[in-house]
Amino acid sequence: MQEKWKWVFVFAAVLLAVVGVLPALAGVPDVSKSYYVPQATGTASAVAGVPCEGPSASANGCAAAPAGTGGAIGNARRCPNDDGTQVLKNNARLKVVVIASDNSPIVGIPASDICVLFNGGVPAQGFSGVGDDSIIANFQFDPAANCPDVRCVQADAPTDVNGVTYITWIGSTVGSPGVGTRDPLRKWGMYAGDIPLMVLGYKLQGKLASSGPLNVLGNYTAHVKSLDHVRSGLPLSMNLGELVNSLDINPVQAAAAVACASQVGAAYKYNLDFDNSGCVNSVDLNLIKAHNNHRCNSPLTN
Repeated sequence: MQEKWKWVFVFAAVLLAVVGVLPALAGVPDVSKSYYVPQATGTASAVAGVPCEGPSASANGCAAAPAGTGGAIGNARRCPNDDGTQVLKNNARLKVVVIASDNSPIVGIPASDICVLFNGGVPAQGFSGVGDDSIIANFQFDPAANCPDVRCVQADAPTDVNGVTYITWIGSTVGSPGVGTRDPLRKWGMYAGDIPLMVLGYKLQGKLASSGPLNVLGNYTAHVKSLDHVRSGLPLSMNLGELVNSLDINPVQAAAAVACASQVGAAYKYNLDFDNSGCVNSVDLNLIKAHNNHRCNSPLTN
């Protein structure tokens, strides 16, 4: 009898331990079920309506490539000053969905625990970490333009009842997750094609559409096309890391001189196709020329 009761107690202890662990597991992101998607709303001020996702069109004005803006991806373009209506427009953002292993949404994750991460600069400048090491976002090497230190581009708000929040690239609007307001402290230079998006320390993968199956995770990576795409004398040059100038314009001009029909394979410069139309053309060239000599404090001083 004693042996029987000993095993009953052992089983009860194991069961209690498992039950005690389950709530904790429910708060841990499952990276095979959680994801992010590039979105834009198609209108400058409203989050309502069906957003466009990836390169696709939507019913509320976000055109598909090659006809117009290149879907949501075509709206994710910027310069170091984030000025004007042609950069990070239409609430260009990432929709972030966080799901636990039991398929339940994880509610209430703080916005500060959901980040697109930068190291701040390149390794040769002394920057390191788990963030991207191609993006330039520091005051140390760009003091003349008063460039801010950016390490975490955080979510607009905590995750909601569906485990959803947004990272709106230009900056968040209080009380309206997914709607952009220009944040003068959210500026950086250079382009990176796969910036890590971390939730509670877990790196999520992206996909082009919310409705896409989970087995396509990884067919989109977090990135914003940048008019400042040439390193301009880096790594140790001062005040050149977050600047659009002729070094950035000339490659776009050369690419735009190639006929669209010939822009295939290595000839197609994805990072210079700012509107995601499928080829680099006069639209891209005119856009970057309009931002010549823009930096963190110019033309807007903050």
